[in-house]
Amino acid sequence: MSTMLKRLAGLRARAIVGFALALGLAAAILAAPASALELPYPPNARLMGMGWTFVGVLDQHDPGRSNPGAYGYNSNQVTLSLGAGFGAGLDAFNTVYAGVSDLDRGVGGGGLALAYCKAEEGEPDLKYAVYGIGRKVTDWCSLGLSLAYAQQADSERAALTTDAGLLLKLGSLSAGVQASSITTSLVGGGVKMETEFTPEVSIGLAFAPSKAFTVAVDAHGVVRHDDSAQPWYSGGAEVWLRDKLALRVGAFGSFEEGAADLSYTGGVGIRMGKAEVGYALVWSDGGLSAQCFTASSSF
Repeated sequence: MSTMLKRLAGLRARAIVGFALALGLAAAILAAPASALELPYPPNARLMGMGWTFVGVLDQHDPGRSNPGAYGYNSNQVTLSLGAGFGAGLDAFNTVYAGVSDLDRGVGGGGLALAYCKAEEGEPDLKYAVYGIGRKVTDWCSLGLSLAYAQQADSERAALTTDAGLLLKLGSLSAGVQASSITTSLVGGGVKMETEFTPEVSIGLAFAPSKAFTVAVDAHGVVRHDDSAQPWYSGGAEVWLRDKLALRVGAFGSFEEGAADLSYTGGVGIRMGKAEVGYALVWSDGGLSAQCFTASSSF
């Protein structure tokens, strides 16, 4: 009898998680948009090297910027990551980052990221944290939710935003839909909480015929409230040589009135057992504009 009760409790817990994730995704699709809050991208060498292309990518997700649906496919490892971001020169340090991704322990995989962003002179610094969870509802479908907290150094108020994601896996192909900043709530400062519906929808497609090769494309902000803001697009590829050295390339940009505004990315990763170090850079018309270093370990 006790065994049967445990099984029923487990089934009920999984049903509750699945229902909550499905409800969150439905809210993302149905909510009326307003204005989304855009957090800085974390200094992750794989993300940057592949041109910030992540919506449809299944593996090596980053807690600071990932489709939360990807967590449902993390069934075999815990990953700790540290990163540092810079401008054109290494003396132009601007971001420090730490993250952990956990495997699915029965209620879904998850991840937590903490970041501190140093602003330009005269602007307030920013700190933010992101927690996400995702669960496979079938072998080919995973749903996820995430919550982000952000606060500027000179403000008593903070912003809470919610994201939802769907990720489908069909053989070597994967496709994702992510609704970012579904809700944005201003809290603290002795003022009543203010909440707006502010979703911005992105879609992505990835092709990974083996663990050694991935190519992906994203369309970001294809549905958004701010008509003055243009969607932007990204694409990237990664190839591992003998499971030791990764080469990454990518590009991202927007197209306004037929004119392209593009930036190009590249990077490398070196794997030593279950540890990895990586470097990436962004190059635009004005030359080198950003770079980062990342160190991670999985177990």
